[in-house]
Amino acid sequence: MFNFDFHNPIYINVQMYFNNLKIRVLFIMFIFIGESMANQKIENYMPKTKEYFNTETTSVMKVGFKENMKVLKEVFFNSHLRKPKGILPETKPNFDFLISKSNKLKFIWFGHSTLLLNTDNQNILIDPVFSENAAPFSFMVKRFQSPVTSLEALPKINTIVISHNHYDHLDKKTIKFFKDKETKFIVPLGVKNILIKWGIDEGKVTELDWYQSTKQGKIKFTATPAKHFSGRGLFDRNKTLWASWVIEGSTEKIFFSGDSGYGKHFKDIGESFNGFDIAFIENGQYNEKWADIHMMPNETIQAAIDLKAKVFVPIHWGMFDLSLHKWYEPIESSYSIAQEKGIPIIAPKLGEILTNEVQNKSDLWWRASIEKEENTLKVSAVVE
Repeated sequence: MFNFDFHNPIYINVQMYFNNLKIRVLFIMFIFIGESMANQKIENYMPKTKEYFNTETTSVMKVGFKENMKVLKEVFFNSHLRKPKGILPETKPNFDFLISKSNKLKFIWFGHSTLLLNTDNQNILIDPVFSENAAPFSFMVKRFQSPVTSLEALPKINTIVISHNHYDHLDKKTIKFFKDKETKFIVPLGVKNILIKWGIDEGKVTELDWYQSTKQGKIKFTATPAKHFSGRGLFDRNKTLWASWVIEGSTEKIFFSGDSGYGKHFKDIGESFNGFDIAFIENGQYNEKWADIHMMPNETIQAAIDLKAKVFVPIHWGMFDLSLHKWYEPIESSYSIAQEKGIPIIAPKLGEILTNEVQNKSDLWWRASIEKEENTLKVSAVVE
């Protein structure tokens, strides 16, 4: 079934129109009020409607009836091109090594945007989704394959960071697993109430607006802008904030993009924090029809440049089918562009433990899966 709830351009078209209208109104106010607003921060919240909005102009997507039908046709009849035919290569993580004392960042990518970082001997879990699907109903948006590890096998998690409330980033089953543990949560404005409803103690949750910060031990967390939207149902569109995150330890600065279209905020963040040792940047589930809320591969690379990242890791791919491209297109495209532009990139296998010092780390593991699929198609064509 088509995931109309949070990624379908058909459904979000109207909401984005009103977001754009709000920004236009603010711009007109700026023109007429002049100097009185010149040095004030443009807000990202509309009290009257109780909705958040992007401070960068978000264009209305051009999705008419005919285009909608084309999208639906692709979704229903060409889904075989968007999912791997077999199990993608994976590595069972050695958590003893992950948590061994070190003054260097170590990290694991679990697919899509789920990451486990170890820095300053703290374990930080970001946008964890360990359920078998990422949607309101179990038959929608199923994982390509089971998680490389179980929640029970994870080491002690000190902090969970959430970028926004979409199902592929905020998973109820995963969050509830931690309700009786000492884990702290750091979330954008409005998301705290969701966690409280799921049984998380209010005192364990810190919610932040863009450019607000909090510290957990030696580590400083700062919510930074993203160009996206939020919502888990029909009536909560943009009722909670979305964010990217800056994580500063004693030795490294880390950036996590969450979901975002390309915009000037990447350069602003890069300038504000004077670059990053490593940046985890969304790279997948894109389409020209919704390019304002998800970056195209060339924009992902430009974001890495704008952020002044020493190395970047492409995320938001390799586990869920939420767009119309082939499952491997995001990594193939971004890896090729990064190589062409000389941008250091790390493309880890699922479950692999790496550090930011391993630049250009990739054995192109996904290509073996592509080759296997292509050979299967050739055999099928011969048989037919």
